[in-house]
Amino acid sequence: MESNRKVPGAPLFATLALTLMGCADHKLPPNPVPTPELRRPVPGWFDPNAAWNPNGGDTRVYIEGKIVFDTAKATIRPESNAVLEKLLTFLKDRPDVTRLRIEGHTDSRASDEYNQQLSAKRALAVADWLVDRGIEHLRVVAVGFGEKKPIGPNDESAGRSENRRTEFHVMEVNGRPYGPNNVLDGGMVLTVLSAEERERLRNPPKVDMAKPEKFVPTGDVIDKAKPAPKKPGESDVVDAPSSDAADAGKAPEDAAPKAPGTPPKK
Repeated sequence: MESNRKVPGAPLFATLALTLMGCADHKLPPNPVPTPELRRPVPGWFDPNAAWNPNGGDTRVYIEGKIVFDTAKATIRPESNAVLEKLLTFLKDRPDVTRLRIEGHTDSRASDEYNQQLSAKRALAVADWLVDRGIEHLRVVAVGFGEKKPIGPNDESAGRSENRRTEFHVMEVNGRPYGPNNVLDGGMVLTVLSAEERERLRNPPKVDMAKPEKFVPTGDVIDKAKPAPKKPGESDVVDAPSSDAADAGKAPEDAAPKAPGTPPKK
C-alpha cells in the first residue's frame, strides 16, 4: 500500500492566479450572448440517463475517456487527444453553451498547496488547448480543486486513480448562469488568455533603447581659466584721463592764471 504521507509543496505562484476561499465575488469577464439564430433547444448532452433541468441539475458534460498528464506536470499526454477532440466538437456544436468550467482534481499525495497548484495548471493546459483550436478564451474557465473533492478512497491505488481527473461543467447557457452560484468556492482560478496574448508573453516585442553618448574621461587635465564674458557695449580700449583729471593733480598756484607784470616767485 502506498504511503499517504504529506510532503512540502512549492510556494504559491502569483502570476495570473486567484485563489477563492469562500469569496462571495465570483464575477467573470463579460461574454457576448449568441444571436437568436445560433441558439438551439437545450438537449440532454450528458450521459443517456441524465436529464436537462433548466431550474438546476447536473452540470457535468460526460465524455468517455480520460485526460492524462505527465507525472507531477501539466503536460498533456498524446493518449488524451480523443477526449479533447470530443470536447472541442461539443463546444463547436453547442454555441448556446457560452461558458464551460474545466476542473482539475488530484489525489491526496503531496501537500494541499502543491496539489491545488498542479490541478489548476492542468485545467489551464486543457483550456489553452481548446483556445489554440479556435474556442474563444472568455468561454472557458480553468479552476483547480486539488484533493478537496475526492470520488474514491485515497488509501487505495484505484481510488487515487479515480481522484486524478479533469471534469467539464456547463457554467452558462445563452449568456445566463447555469448551476449553483458557489461552484468556484475553494478553488484556484487561473486566467485563460487568448492565443495572441500567450504568444506575446512568450515572445515580447523588442524595444529599441537610445544609446547614451560616449563618455570621455578628462583624467588630471585642468582647463585654463577663461575670461569673464563681456557685457554689451564694453570695449577693450582703456580711456585716457580727461584734462580735468590732469589739472586736478597740479598745485593751486600752478593752476591759477598769472596777472600781467607780476614777478615770478623765487
